[in-house]
Amino acid sequence: MLKKVLAVSAALVIGAFAFAQTSADGGAKPAKAGSVKAVYDFSKGTPKGSKIGPDYFSYNKPAEVAPKEKVTGAKFLLEKGEAKWKQEKYNALYHNNKGSANLENINKTAKAIYSITIDDAATIELTVAGNGSKEASRCVTLCTVNEDGTLNKILAIDNLSQEEDPVKLTYKNAPKGKYFLYGNGHRILGVSATN
Repeated sequence: MLKKVLAVSAALVIGAFAFAQTSADGGAKPAKAGSVKAVYDFSKGTPKGSKIGPDYFSYNKPAEVAPKEKVTGAKFLLEKGEAKWKQEKYNALYHNNKGSANLENINKTAKAIYSITIDDAATIELTVAGNGSKEASRCVTLCTVNEDGTLNKILAIDNLSQEEDPVKLTYKNAPKGKYFLYGNGHRILGVSATN
């Protein structure tokens, strides 16, 4: 009986931890290979024509992050939130940290919300890092959003740190549609969608 109680307790504790997964496979096949080709590499410099500047600014309506990039079948937008470009060890989109944020409440605490729309099935890859010391509040999730605002997390990571190498999140064979990237206390070095 005691073993059964301990097993149930352990399962409940494990279930309480945040969803964290850096790769997944959506299983979708593109209608046409090569129909999606969007590669945004911010690590070498700020994209030309970006409305986002070197000072933090809060955006209340969508802004195209890199309008001069040549892309096919995809679009990457800052839907809303606070962001800026900053060059340190590498160039990236920077976001402040809210200490109370975590993967469970990111739908309410995200400093920035981005969207990635793909017109055909494709593989989505994100390169992210922390913007400060390692803690659970420095987190990102790639997800879809239900009508009631709840998130369906596909990829997620927390405890990001600026002292550690950037991390890649990969969603292979993602079905066509609109995905969202919710984040807090993080940097975005690159986003790509290709098939």
